[in-house]
Amino acid sequence: MNTKIILTLFLLSTAMLQAQDNGKENDLKGIDISNIIQMSGNWFVSYRNGIEQIHADQNNPAENIIKNEFLLKRSYFTLKKNLNDVFSVRYTMDLTLDTEGEDAGNVETRLKYLYLKAKPNLKTDWLTGTFIEVGMVHTPWLDFEQNINTYRVQDNMAIERNKLINSADFGFTIGGNIGPKMDATFLKDVNDAMEGKYFSYMVGLYNGAGYSGKEKNNNKVIQGRFSIRPFPEKLPEITVSTFGLLGKGNHIESPDFRQILGYLAYTGKQLTVATQCHTGIGDFRAIYLDFNNKALKNNGYSLFSEYKFKKTNWALWGRLDQFNVAGADENDTKRYIGGLTYRINNFLRFVANIEKNENLLKENNIYEINLEISF
Repeated sequence: MNTKIILTLFLLSTAMLQAQDNGKENDLKGIDISNIIQMSGNWFVSYRNGIEQIHADQNNPAENIIKNEFLLKRSYFTLKKNLNDVFSVRYTMDLTLDTEGEDAGNVETRLKYLYLKAKPNLKTDWLTGTFIEVGMVHTPWLDFEQNINTYRVQDNMAIERNKLINSADFGFTIGGNIGPKMDATFLKDVNDAMEGKYFSYMVGLYNGAGYSGKEKNNNKVIQGRFSIRPFPEKLPEITVSTFGLLGKGNHIESPDFRQILGYLAYTGKQLTVATQCHTGIGDFRAIYLDFNNKALKNNGYSLFSEYKFKKTNWALWGRLDQFNVAGADENDTKRYIGGLTYRINNFLRFVANIEKNENLLKENNIYEINLEISF
């Protein structure tokens, strides 16, 4: 019955919107206000039937809570301004529903990004696209992965959903390419997750508590990503990446926190395939601990694929996640996620999906239809 409801809503929505103007559209996102400041937004509006969505900065309930509701998953609002040819600033608000206390149900606001960005003009061919962010900044991994697996509207990427890392934090980030940039046509028409033709990198030093956490110790976390395009001329769609971090979990006892991740992706015009595996000890919130507050070993993998049907706005996608925590079987999870997508244009996308979770808790299926609005 849940599947029929989702399918009916999805087909009705896409049928109404297929009567769109087929003329050439302006697909550039962002609104320039008097050439002074740029405004943009990203909204996730959903109908959800299944277990409640729990984010990386929230505690898992003692038992799954079943929801059947229309809801706002996330709403990001961003302002950017160039200060000169080198410096710019970014301010991003994260709007979501308050789920606790007397204000439960109200929309609450918190900061996601707030930073100064510098793009120094390095007059060299072997360092291109160099940038530095200082403040509440991007961490090296998740923004990169979400440019390959674009289904954040469904839920977090695997390593964040398993509560190991967060997408933003207080600190500084340095990134760029080693060597020239990739061909601009490829970046525009195929995929722009990795701008470098041969190598790209992103490293930084952070508090470690995430953008919504309070610092509970004096330790800092080092994180870094390094990506290679092994066949830039013959198969530029293939990239190989590694991500690692070293530090302490955000806990007064400062338990160990180490992770290493490997990632292989093929990003074509129609087909995208990505696989990753990770292993490590602990997590950024220090929730995977034993009775002596010692960090627990954990590992997992995630497989993702999307196929865009040629000459249509339809796509089929799927994902398989596996996560294990040594000595804490209640956190072991396998997820089967899949769905159908209809893209109205560069600003609007419908995503219907089904998710099956296998763990110790019961009543764990999820049926959704999501509307992603980006401008």
